[in-house]
Amino acid sequence: MKSILYKTGKLFTMLFILGFAFGSCVDDFELPEAGSIADATLPSAGFSFSQTDPEDFRVVTFTNESASATMYNWNFGAGNSTEKNPSFTFEGEGTYTVSLSVSDANGVTDAITKTIDVIKPEEPDAIVPTVNNGDFTGGQDGWKFESFTGGTTSPYNSSSDGSPIDYDGNDTGAKTAGAKWTNGTSAAHLLSSSSRFAYQAFQVSANTTYVVEWEHSIKNDKDDVTGGDRVVLNIIDGHYSDGKDALSAPIIVESVGDVAIGKGNFTLLKAEFDSNESGQIAIWMYGVTSEDAYADNIKLYPKE
Repeated sequence: MKSILYKTGKLFTMLFILGFAFGSCVDDFELPEAGSIADATLPSAGFSFSQTDPEDFRVVTFTNESASATMYNWNFGAGNSTEKNPSFTFEGEGTYTVSLSVSDANGVTDAITKTIDVIKPEEPDAIVPTVNNGDFTGGQDGWKFESFTGGTTSPYNSSSDGSPIDYDGNDTGAKTAGAKWTNGTSAAHLLSSSSRFAYQAFQVSANTTYVVEWEHSIKNDKDDVTGGDRVVLNIIDGHYSDGKDALSAPIIVESVGDVAIGKGNFTLLKAEFDSNESGQIAIWMYGVTSEDAYADNIKLYPKE
């Protein structure tokens, strides 16, 4: 007797046919299921990748571009995944080999291997802000608050007794425009509705070291002002539309100009500070003087 195995998809039908010699071997024949057609869409493996995490360059996101596949097996060298579109954190900068093996419901497989480069991106250049009217040639332009509840939006007294050094660092040999404070416009313990505060907001790079540079002059320090005659320049945290809110703003750095060597004799000051998380800062400046105090040539730039 001989048996013939007809394989028809998932169903196997065993038929026994008489007439053959006893003890003959059994042969298997695989027959296609009625109406079946050949699989014309075999799986094809493919993927792309990118570094998309702004906080950690080592994280690589993989985009599965395989066709006609239902199962995925990733090999990252130091780890594996069966997700369709996984992310993987590599050890650091370097060249890595990544393999993807895919299969379909019929168990047909395909694989692809790629070499990828994980690169630490270059740090972007720090923002170099522009101090609007930093040389005060434009009068009070650029230094006014939109509003000042209980105070004045006038930032200082415009003056022709500024530094003889122009904004580019050249000695002009003559006075230039500047900012001026008097006893009546002073702040601190002399604070009144007439006190004048110069204010200008900036967007800088976050968590970056900056330098604020400026010049000041004091007409005469007679020790008749508590704390001495001075001009104060603060870098404050945040942006403010109303001057009253800036009065209590957190101070990132304070630079005090208190060198009193006479009107027209300016002293250069520089103060370093680290910017905040938001990069939103502002210059907040005022005078405390019994007579006259001046400021000029204010600059703000990243530390080299």
